[in-house]
Order: sequence, then C-alpha cells, then structure tokens
Amino acid sequence: MAARGSAQPGGGFINGQVLLLATAFVLPGIAPAYFGWLSGLLAIPVFCLLGVHGVRRGGILIRNALLLAAVAALLFKLIGTLLFALTIIPLGYSFHRSAAAGDSEWNTVGKGCLLLGACWLLFWTVYGAVEGVQPYQQLLQMIDDGFAQSYEYYRAQAGQKAETLLYLEQAVAETRRLVPHLLPGLLGCIVIFTVWVNLMGGISLLGRLKPGQLPWKKFSGWRLPDWLVWPTIGAMLLLLAGGDEIATVAFSLVLTCGLLYFFQGLGVFMHLLDRWKVPLALRVLFYGMLILQSYGLLLLSLLGLADVWVDFRRRAAPRPEAGN
Repeated sequence: MAARGSAQPGGGFINGQVLLLATAFVLPGIAPAYFGWLSGLLAIPVFCLLGVHGVRRGGILIRNALLLAAVAALLFKLIGTLLFALTIIPLGYSFHRSAAAGDSEWNTVGKGCLLLGACWLLFWTVYGAVEGVQPYQQLLQMIDDGFAQSYEYYRAQAGQKAETLLYLEQAVAETRRLVPHLLPGLLGCIVIFTVWVNLMGGISLLGRLKPGQLPWKKFSGWRLPDWLVWPTIGAMLLLLAGGDEIATVAFSLVLTCGLLYFFQGLGVFMHLLDRWKVPLALRVLFYGMLILQSYGLLLLSLLGLADVWVDFRRRAAPRPEAGN
C-alpha cells in the first residue's frame, strides 16, 4: 500500500516530473548561452502540472521541484537564477485560475501581464536594493554605451567615407535620444510577449495531455476588446503632437498596442489560411516572409487593427446551408 501511494502524483518526493521541472529551474543558470531562453518559459510546465494533477497534487510537485532546485542552486551558486524562476511560477497559477473561472483569452493575458509585471518589478527592486544600483538606469546606461561603442568601432575602421560617418553619427545620436522614450514601452512589450508565449505553449501542451479541458478558442479566433482601439488612436495623436514630456507615454502606448494588434493580425492571418485550406509548405513560406520582411510585422498590426471594423473572420465564415 505504501509503495502504491508513493507512486501516485504528489505521493513521492521525487519522480520524473519533479526532476524535469527542477532541471528547468536551474538549467538556464548552468548553461545560459544555450538554455537561457528557458527561464522565460517556466510558466508552461507549472500550468500543465496544475491542469493535469489539480492545485493540491500539482502544487506538491512544484514545491518538491523547487526544493530540489534550491539544493542544486546552492551547490552550483545559482541562487539568482532560481529567484528569477520564482517570478515566473505565479504566472502558471494565474493561467490555471483563469481557465477554472472561464476567463476570456485576452482577459487571461491581461491578468497574467499585471501579475508578471508586478513580480518582475518586485524582483528588480529588491535586486537593486541589495546591490545598491538602479537596474533601470543601469540598463539605460548599458544601451547608451553600446551604441556609443558601436559608433566608435565603425569610425575607427579604415576607408570609411566622411559622408557615411556623418550619416551614421546622426543616426546613432537620434537613436540614443529616443532610447529613454522607447525603453518603457519595450519592457512592457517583453512582459506581454512573455505572457503570450507561455499561454500559447501551455494551451498547446495541456491540450495534448487533457484534450477539451480548456475553455479557450483556437488562437485564430482570439479577438481583442473593441475599446482598445481608442488608446491606440490616442497614442498616435500624442505621437503626432510631439514634445518630450509626452513622448514616453505616446511611444509606450504605440508599442504595446501595436504588439497586441500584431497578435490579432496574426490570428486573422491564420484564420484566413485555415479558411482557404492553404498547404503547410505554403504556410511556412508565408510565415517566413512576414518575419523576414521589415514591413511584415507592421502589415500584421494594421491587419489586426482593421479587423476591429472589417471583422475578417466573420466575413470569411462559411454561410449556413439552407434549412439549417
């Protein structure tokens, strides 16, 4: 009986799932050049464990993995990596609560963004207090120094034309001026993108493990709330008005709303490909062209924004047959 109880999920301290999750917690610190990206995807296994085993048993598995990862972090001096992993874990719980409550897709993303943003803000605030630095100002300085060093490197190269150097100097100077205005919006986009990637990964994996459990539609059917168009229009008007005082707010709104409408445009594009039964090889080609072309992301954002008024997915829906 004891052996049978320990074999159940959550009954034994260590099993394959615990080992895999603990490895995912510490692997980005052991080999950051190869697995650093994994630290931003830890909400996926957390969400799946909760979805498969429930909050109680899934929580036990997550707890055991954290304890095991803590031992490895002490041995390999990876406490910082583990602490950062702790900021991603609540996101998995947020997804699970939203799924249980039947929240819409974008409400789930919104709640996740608020939670992840708060966790990251707390982490970097504590980090700054312990290290005696201001992480945001340090990041700004690192970016500015990077542009300055890049310009000095190209200027030192032999055979550079004076006209080219002048153009490069102006471009670098303008970029360095815009970075403080762009950075808050870029950080917000990182939060949104991280939440979206984790949710899409969690939906894909949990949908395979427990089909039909999740309340959300396919990504091609996701639709942003219509009221979001007004902050987008307001951001564009603020951007046209100019002025350093409102530039940061305007750029932040433009970047975040642009990313959200990019997701909506991508969903519309995927829906149309499904509707027209485009072969897989052509789909891969189309996706590659959109990613590689500099204007591809902009086109998808505009497509998503236009969907507010045109509603491509409704127009592309098949007509009901007579008598139905």
